Amino acid sequence: MYKQGDRVQMTKGYKGISGVINQKTDSSFEMYVLTLDTGVSIVAGPSAFVREERSK
Repeated sequence: MYKQGDRVQMTKGYKGISGVINQKTDSSFEMYVLTLDTGVSIVAGPSAFVREERSK
């Protein structure tokens, strides 16, 4: 499960765009509110993004 503040990269729809998880929704499905680096806010499930690896 992902948590608030996790950096993600989109793999569907907005493929290649990075963003951050703002919150998990109250949905019975695992849906998250994301804010992408482009300023767009979206709701997406975990099949639409992957967690970004932190650079060292």
